[in-house]
Amino acid sequence: MSAALHRFNNAKRYRSDHHPRQRMLTPRYVLEPVRLLLGDIALDPCTEPDNPTHALRFYTPPQDGCTLPWDAPTVFVNPPYGQAKERWVVKAINEGHRRKVILLIPARGETQSFQIALARCISVVMLRGRLLFGQPRANGHQEAASHGSALFGFGVDVAPLADLGVVLKPTALGDLFA
Repeated sequence: MSAALHRFNNAKRYRSDHHPRQRMLTPRYVLEPVRLLLGDIALDPCTEPDNPTHALRFYTPPQDGCTLPWDAPTVFVNPPYGQAKERWVVKAINEGHRRKVILLIPARGETQSFQIALARCISVVMLRGRLLFGQPRANGHQEAASHGSALFGFGVDVAPLADLGVVLKPTALGDLFA
């Protein structure tokens, strides 16, 4: 298979949520400012057993944190990046009516999940550059995301995270065109 054909292989997008390559840990340089903004991460609904976000409570695969209760004052979620991402976006939106939720997803403006999040968030930070996940690749270099990423705030304004990228407030953008 040529390199170009490999890039268009949809098998990566359709891996299950539990596939190890669907879980990329949030780098510390993003996580620490998020933790400062929230005070504490009371719940991380989809993390690893060693709890790298240092959440007070957390769920790990094979638990499905999207279907379990998010009964905590602050939630940080970096969901699996597979086909089922939209259900995590909908859950973050719904929970944002009752608590502070920060959601990290790929910044792919053409996707339905991104557009749903953008239409309902208080604010979003379009992160500068591609996230560096910290896992070494076979060649020893640090693995980076193949795409940009965004932090969405539901029930919380993520504008204080402006040092990480460009802040957008969708309702303010809508006012420009009214």
